Amino acid sequence: MPTEAVLPESELRARVQERIKEGRLPVQFITLINGGFGGGQTCTVCDKPVTRDKVEYDVVDPRNANQLIFHFACYVIWQRECARRIRAGDSER
Repeated sequence: MPTEAVLPESELRARVQERIKEGRLPVQFITLINGGFGGGQTCTVCDKPVTRDKVEYDVVDPRNANQLIFHFACYVIWQRECARRIRAGDSER
């Protein structure tokens, strides 16, 4: 099951920052993750489908219980950005 990024890391990081600013992604560590083969749904970060040959991470947005869908690499970049902001005391949404 491939886990490589679908876009360059710098572009994914910029998209994560934009989605946090827009309120589409929370700044929070996620403790419950469902993972498996992609189901074709759109990734919350890169807006590309998570196809069956990719790893899909599903999490519940703790703010509103909406489902968030990620490619593995997109999820990792989002959580790194959350860690950076939490360490800096910046939870800007």
